[in-house]
Amino acid sequence: MALSEILVAVVVTLVLLALYKYVINPQIVIPAGKGSPCPDQWLFNVGSGMCEPQYTTECRPFDPKTPTLQTPEAKCNLAHTCGTDWPANCP
Repeated sequence: MALSEILVAVVVTLVLLALYKYVINPQIVIPAGKGSPCPDQWLFNVGSGMCEPQYTTECRPFDPKTPTLQTPEAKCNLAHTCGTDWPANCP
């Protein structure tokens, strides 16, 4: 194999890699999820539309769609008050 053939092969390979990286641009897109409608250790009751605790707590079942629980901060505060966490809402 001559030196010119090796150089052509290297150049063609680099061009193909550049096309793949910058033109085709492969990437995995994972859409951001909203997370669970209820905090950890709470289950959503479809019949009542309420989040219900699965452990002993003084916190009462609540409607996750209530207007006062529309921000991640409010959801995180509620979860921490009830002694648990709410993934995707608590940093």
